[in-house]
Amino acid sequence: MLNHYWQLIQKNNLFGLRDDTRIGVIRTVKPVLAEGEQLPVWANASRHALVQQVSATMLQLTTPLLDDPSEVVAYLRAGLSRVWAALPENGKLPVFTAGLENNQRIRIVLPEVLFERLYTAENFQGNGPDYVTYRNQIYDLVADGLITQLPLLTYLFAASPAKNGRAFWPAPDQERQLVQKVSDPDHLARTLALDVAVELDPYAASGVTEQMLNFLIDSCWFALSQPAIPLPAAAEVRRHSLAEAQKIAAGDPTAPVASLTAPIDAMAVWLNQVGLTPQRKQAFELMQSRVLKPETTIAGQVAAAYHDISAAQTPIATQAHADLSMEEDLPGFSNLSGNSQALLQAVIDGGYQWTLLDREQNILQIASDTQRHVLIDGALTSRTPASAMVVAEHRHAAKKVLAAAGLPVARGAKFTRWPEAKAAFEQSFARKSIVVKPEQRSHGLAVEQFAVPPTAKQFAQAFHAANQDHGVLVEMMGRGTTYHFTVIGRRVVSVLENAAANVVGDGRKSIKELIALKNGKRPNARQLKLDETANRQLKLQSVTMNTVLRRGQQIFLASAAHPQTGGDIYDVTTEIDPSYNQLAVAAADALELPIAAVDIVIDNLYDAYAAEHEGQAIIISVDPIPDLMLPQQPDMGAAHSIAPALLTYLFSEK
Repeated sequence: MLNHYWQLIQKNNLFGLRDDTRIGVIRTVKPVLAEGEQLPVWANASRHALVQQVSATMLQLTTPLLDDPSEVVAYLRAGLSRVWAALPENGKLPVFTAGLENNQRIRIVLPEVLFERLYTAENFQGNGPDYVTYRNQIYDLVADGLITQLPLLTYLFAASPAKNGRAFWPAPDQERQLVQKVSDPDHLARTLALDVAVELDPYAASGVTEQMLNFLIDSCWFALSQPAIPLPAAAEVRRHSLAEAQKIAAGDPTAPVASLTAPIDAMAVWLNQVGLTPQRKQAFELMQSRVLKPETTIAGQVAAAYHDISAAQTPIATQAHADLSMEEDLPGFSNLSGNSQALLQAVIDGGYQWTLLDREQNILQIASDTQRHVLIDGALTSRTPASAMVVAEHRHAAKKVLAAAGLPVARGAKFTRWPEAKAAFEQSFARKSIVVKPEQRSHGLAVEQFAVPPTAKQFAQAFHAANQDHGVLVEMMGRGTTYHFTVIGRRVVSVLENAAANVVGDGRKSIKELIALKNGKRPNARQLKLDETANRQLKLQSVTMNTVLRRGQQIFLASAAHPQTGGDIYDVTTEIDPSYNQLAVAAADALELPIAAVDIVIDNLYDAYAAEHEGQAIIISVDPIPDLMLPQQPDMGAAHSIAPALLTYLFSEK
């Protein structure tokens, strides 16, 4: 027999709102530290931060409430990875502890529009309950339904064999907290959500899986479809469900439980009636298979691996550990740009609240308790004028602005047509060291530097490779080395020396093998490339990919020094003369960029800059979106995390 609410849901075609159900996880973490070690103090810029410190020894991770379970898992993986990174050496994240310090609750919020539509459909005409009472009644129905499902939920998620091969959870004083109604702190009479306590999954880095969360959402909606428990029988039904759940928790986790076949079959029939997405179908089938094969449940797997009390201090499984300790990417968000990942690491560490507004466009909202900012690609903020963005995007326009401000730039010209460029080459450039590059910023791509004046054929190849949408710049090549300055709020926070992509021989390996060896130690964004440009450079140096270089012999794969084309970077933040920092800040100021990356060719980084000394320094590029990852990964020198400086700049000013 269907209940009244479910009949209204069917009549008004409201089941589609199931996908608007929001879910989140509240997880308590007590790391195990070596004797004498202490948990680092966690920053707290927002009371809604993903990671919060609740005591000197414990942290709490609270994900936002989201309608996509995979995103909830991503937030947990990211937060736990930063906790892992902050632990002292030999620190561990245990899963099962006899004191239940490491635990989690799944918070489920039914869509508000569901209550609104149902309340409207009732047509009480002034004779029914008020809206808050009505929605509370629906939450009561779902909570009671979940209580009746407790034996199944305990079997699947809440029994952990951590004491002599037997499950210790739930403890007697926690029996009635397996399913809880959560009141709205601003309106205590209003039920805000339901909390379901589940055991941590040691085989998942996040402690939960997308399948688990999907199954729990469907369990709530299944409970919503079931007949209400008659009031006289309610207490007895709850008592019986709790007793059965406790019996399962105390039993052999590898033994089948015959009484669970009926409820899982009933849920299967219901799901087939309402329809399933592929993700939900996969989730249900996994749980269904666990009912048939108890050894595949979390409790069953742990029981097979640990037969005694040692399971109580078991850290997360090896594969989960590997996920959290990823060196390059932020777990859960590895498909974001490197900039966004670097920013998120600093956001989590700094205790800010954050929301991923758009994965594909790398749009993030960061908030403290008093301010909020939207950032694109980790560094583009509302403080960057749109006009400055456009000017900085085009090298020729930016160069004119810099020159007008009295700053040193390279002499040269812009060409959009080959005949004019060819004529200029024949008349002037043919006997000079030049740089040929796209007029629009290209992150080092299609940029050719000719320290030795190019032949007509070489110039033509470089021009046509660079001639994209906005023409080509041909400039005089400055003497010296390229340095990459990151400016945030009129302050230089990092300086990197750049060298063109290269390998150095060891007398044994071929160039191809040396490239593979170097790439194995490099982040993806800075891999050396075996492309047409590399082959052309090798030919100029009279070698091939199979050439074995002499010990110490250096071969270049590119003519221009740029990290994103495989160039080397060396941190010189504390070595460079401060006058060049002032020059970089002046370049950013001239283009009205509060945040920028400025590339300057400098003859000698130790000699103070003097404007009257022509050629001592030349500004070659100003980028409104600096690379936040580069300073964290130098090939030589100290690593710097500069994303915290960006957050300090944004949130210290009002």
